[in-house]
Amino acid sequence: MKNGLNHIAMILASLLFFQSSIFAQTKTKNRSSPLYQIGLLSPKTGATFLNASSPKLSALVLLSPDCPMSINYTKILNDMQQQFGDTVQVMGILPGKTYKDSTILDFAAAYRLQFPLYVDKKMHISRLLKGEVTPEVFLLDAKGQLVYHGAIDNWLAGIGQKRQKPNEHYLLDAINQSLLGQTVSIPYVKAQGCILNDY
Repeated sequence: MKNGLNHIAMILASLLFFQSSIFAQTKTKNRSSPLYQIGLLSPKTGATFLNASSPKLSALVLLSPDCPMSINYTKILNDMQQQFGDTVQVMGILPGKTYKDSTILDFAAAYRLQFPLYVDKKMHISRLLKGEVTPEVFLLDAKGQLVYHGAIDNWLAGIGQKRQKPNEHYLLDAINQSLLGQTVSIPYVKAQGCILNDY
């Protein structure tokens, strides 16, 4: 009888563990897009997924700490994160295994980044999105559907060339149109920047 009770207790414990594991996975992977099922590394929190928050829009920006053009856009991205608050989550994606955690954390501290950085070590997200350069942005709706990708604005006129200030704000326009429930009028503009590397 005692053995039978022990056996039942073990079965119940296993079921509870199984249910809690399923709940944890559901809580972590709560969106259907393949992008949200890819594991990433955060130098601050360790292994994670992109769906840690649930904003109306997510702006995934491919960045490199040593790319001057990525650095140039840190203030614009910070301002954008502050402007839209909880409705838009800016997320920096660092493709490849080039950068050490210390380098990434120094980059975040030096430019006072107001948004999280994730390392796409095996470049799964970068390849899925067909990213080519840094900086390059991919705007996703709440279901993980791509609504805009490419250049943040037209500040960069070419490699090493900048306008005094941008007069076309592609990402900002795409965000505003999406929040209003409108179709994004310009869904793609080729981005200028540093070629992705993985060495």
